[in-house]
Amino acid sequence: MPRPTLKLVVTAVATLGFVGCGAQAPEVASPPNLLLISLDALRADHLSCYGYDRHTTPFLDELAARGVRFSYASVNTHGTPSSHTTMLSSLYQETHRVWADPASGSRQAPSIPTEVELVQEILGRQGFTTAAVTGGGWMSASYGFSRGFDFFSDEGRTADQGADLLVATLGEALASGPPVFAFFHTYQVHSPYLPPEGYRTLFGEFAGAVEATSEALRPLTTTAGSHLGRADFDFLVSQYDGEIRFLDDSLRELFGRLEEIGFLDNAVVVITADHGEEFGDHGGLLHRGSLFEELVRVPFIVWGRGVPAGVVDPTLVSTVDIVPTLLAAAGSVPPPQLEGRDILSEQTAPWADQRIFAQYRDAIYSVRTPRFKLIEGAGNQRMLFDLERDPRERRNIAAEEPDLTAGLAAELEAWRLARPSLADQASSRTELDPATEEQLKTLGYLD
Repeated sequence: MPRPTLKLVVTAVATLGFVGCGAQAPEVASPPNLLLISLDALRADHLSCYGYDRHTTPFLDELAARGVRFSYASVNTHGTPSSHTTMLSSLYQETHRVWADPASGSRQAPSIPTEVELVQEILGRQGFTTAAVTGGGWMSASYGFSRGFDFFSDEGRTADQGADLLVATLGEALASGPPVFAFFHTYQVHSPYLPPEGYRTLFGEFAGAVEATSEALRPLTTTAGSHLGRADFDFLVSQYDGEIRFLDDSLRELFGRLEEIGFLDNAVVVITADHGEEFGDHGGLLHRGSLFEELVRVPFIVWGRGVPAGVVDPTLVSTVDIVPTLLAAAGSVPPPQLEGRDILSEQTAPWADQRIFAQYRDAIYSVRTPRFKLIEGAGNQRMLFDLERDPRERRNIAAEEPDLTAGLAAELEAWRLARPSLADQASSRTELDPATEEQLKTLGYLD
């Protein structure tokens, strides 16, 4: 399948009105404001613009229709601290070596190594004012995520609370003078699945016997398929979808307020997620240690100045590509250490040659082509899926396709060997403070 020709031109005129007003921004040469939004635990196939049969995301659908929606995007790794380190550094986890292991019983969290340069540090040197609002937990200042930001808050516990903090923060940042780089992260759709009252029955009422709290679900992370019935899964999904719709409504209000303060007059926005969520797809819940599609496939929408409107791009992309894309939008040359690419440029591999790589810590790895996906675990245990015929990854065909399996395994090994690992520098760990530990329990990360 050929790739549409896309080119983000920094001085281009683009439609910026997200409410369909049709107004066009004047031609400008100054760098745009940049906004990166990470919607924690949002799987792509639960957005209506990605084909979901529930109308969960009317606002994101509108935004995607006025920008570029990448039909297949993957995280390089899942797990909040590790995935966001990749998202903000354009380094694979195999390179930056940041991950948390709550299952070990450790009450320490990984800190981002100082050798890992983050996008806010790069843009700060180039004259951007940098600001961030996160939901705390693994995304707290204690673990390195505040580094390089002029303004930082990790108190945005819900989407609307986070939006309030972001608007206030950006009001201050704009007063310092544009351009501004902003990062917004929210746990709104992450467990516990407890949407506000008006959203709890929005997608039906189901008589599930399980509670939607993280405390109730965490013990079922790997065994849900044998302990929960269909009504339980239906109930949990309805609550998850209710959270998504509330988040979407909150984003609509946020964008309206960002327009009011002038942030969107000249801006480029990237919206994505750090991982998906499982609801019995392969017998589990939440986001356990696997690399199936429900966990690695995430939304990826780009909107704003110079971004073509109404494009659905089939190119295989990864969250490792975010930083180079943002830097290109700013008219900046990416530093040589970045491992991703500008996905709005015309330079990409031919369709059949495209590859994306993912991993879970250093235990499971995968490589995906436009059609096939190989997952390799400990002891060279391999699963090969034909995603064209088997998008839900039900049938392992590794034994039927030994040559294809071996070829993809060799590609995966070559990719791993080519990574400039920072393992020696990634040993710093931070003791969890009581407040963060309690929040991580609520989010289902700790017992």
